[in-house]
Amino acid sequence: MEMTSRSSLPLKLWLNTTQSWQRLRSYMAKSTNPIQKASRLLDLVPFLYSHQGISIADLARNFEVTESEILSDLNTLWMCGESRFDLVDLEFESGFVTIRNADALNRVRSLSTQETMTILFGLDMLRDDLIHNRPDLVHDIDGLRNLLNQKMTMAISATPAYDPRVKQVIDIAVQTRKALEIVYRSISHDELSQRTVDPVEVFYRDNKLFLLAFCHSSQSRRTFRIDRIEKVVLSQEEISGGSVSSNIDEKFSVRIRVHRNLRRVQEVFGELVDSPDESFQISIFNKQWFFRQVLAAAGDVEILEPSAWRKEIQGAVGQLQSASR
Repeated sequence: MEMTSRSSLPLKLWLNTTQSWQRLRSYMAKSTNPIQKASRLLDLVPFLYSHQGISIADLARNFEVTESEILSDLNTLWMCGESRFDLVDLEFESGFVTIRNADALNRVRSLSTQETMTILFGLDMLRDDLIHNRPDLVHDIDGLRNLLNQKMTMAISATPAYDPRVKQVIDIAVQTRKALEIVYRSISHDELSQRTVDPVEVFYRDNKLFLLAFCHSSQSRRTFRIDRIEKVVLSQEEISGGSVSSNIDEKFSVRIRVHRNLRRVQEVFGELVDSPDESFQISIFNKQWFFRQVLAAAGDVEILEPSAWRKEIQGAVGQLQSASR
């Protein structure tokens, strides 16, 4: 008996050592740090909601961890909730996992309705821009849209605020350096005006598409919102480089204060750059046109700098007051 015990001891020791080493190696291979574990716990909740009744073995396989690791995760999750009186309802003793009462955690890794709609709108805009040039990307966009729409109670789609045909004509005019005849709607005056413009570039600002162009009627550079262009016709008249540059390249920096009708002033002068003293910095390309607009504003706009311009406009106002007496 003693010899049998002694002869079997090395074998038992070898078996125990081998099994311990295998367990240790498996643990080391699958062990995760706290950050990875927390991330997996957050991913577990929405996954379990959409895979009710999944086996522990399949769950571990999906998350590429051992069954013991996934059981540890489930035990941790079982103690989670919005409060200690409102814990997650988790069942997995049978070897199959079901989850309830975890809506708060389910929202953590899910897109809200507003976020989903924002992404869908953005995808629609991208699709319209890429439909002719990148059909491969359009196919991917359609696939992603279909996946996102499955989570919505109704299908969501978006169309550009502007007419794509208007944008196409403008792009051609910019590329070929041709003038444009446009019908433009002014929101402040609620009226349509016909203009001849020499397009310079198209750009985005504040999530809106704009046309930068030299306006023949105002003899200055103007910014037009493309969604307010009612009609556009490509002229055969080529842009005169000399006349455009002589009016566009000469740039004046002016500081103004707006007393009333800020929206209308912004539509007239374009971009207003805020200053700490509640004044605005603007760029002007035609002094005479600027003076006409300030006088027409009837006190809504006050020139602060350049001081010479301020004195000049004060003199013009004095002359108008004298003439009206």
